[in-house]
Formats: sequence, structure tokens, C-alpha cells
Amino acid sequence: MHARCEIPVGRLRDASRRDDVIAAMRSFYAAVDERLARLPGRCDNRGECCRFGAYGHRLYVTFLETAWFLACLEDADRATGADRVEACGPAEDVCPFARGGVCTTRAGRPLGCRIFLCDPAARDWQGPVTEELLAELRELHRRLDVPYFYADWMTVLAAVGLR
Repeated sequence: MHARCEIPVGRLRDASRRDDVIAAMRSFYAAVDERLARLPGRCDNRGECCRFGAYGHRLYVTFLETAWFLACLEDADRATGADRVEACGPAEDVCPFARGGVCTTRAGRPLGCRIFLCDPAARDWQGPVTEELLAELRELHRRLDVPYFYADWMTVLAAVGLR
């Protein structure tokens, strides 16, 4: 799914406020972060991989990852008093939440951002671990009775008005 009109924005916003979705994603990402901490490689948080076009890759996200991101973003906005996060540039192929080489939404970042490391020590495990965790996410979608999509991050951000 890649077209902007196919992203169920209203359902995403509703899911981002559901206690069961928030609890499930908090638990999922805590387990993910714990698992990844035991694997070789590290993220230096330089933001190079956030420049998708220049880096030569894409980031894809699911419905639940997006709902979690929106929930975290809403919490951050409430804490800072911000009405909306400012995007980094008009049509840049860069995540608008990467500023000065740093991810400004680290707690809410999607699975791909957590798994993808530029460090060569991580290359052997990234693919298999990604597939396992995406299967877990797919099951969470079923269990929480929310729609499933796997869409380009920049497309999703545009659909929800964050790009």
C-alpha cells in the first residue's frame, strides 16, 4: 500500500489513543530494545540512514508502528506545548524528525529505525530479526483488531500531515 488515500488516517489517530494499543506497543518495543541490546552492532545516531534518498534505502512501517509513533508524538507535543512538529524541508527525502543528525522522536521511532544499524557487525542478523519481529507485529495487528498495512514512512507521514 503506497497511495496516500489508502492510509486510514482516522483509524490511526483513534488507535494512537487506545490504552490497549499503547500498552501492547510499549511492551513490544521494550522487548525489541532488550533483544537488540544483546546483538552485535550499535547506532551512533548520526542520522545518515534518515536521509533515505542519499542513503539509498526506504523505511516501511505498519499501522501499529504509526499509531505508536503518533501517541509518542502527541505526548511530546503536550510536554513541550507544541501544536505540531515542524518538518525539515519541503519535499526532501529525509525523515523530518531527524535534525542535526539526531532523531528527535527516539522513543516513538519505528521498528526499522531500531533494527537498521550502519555498523557492519549488525549485517548478519538484521534481515532474520526483522522478519521475526514483523511477524510478531502482524500478530499484534490481528490480536488488537486493527487494520494492517506496510507502507513507505514518507508516504505515511504525508498522509497524517507530518511532511
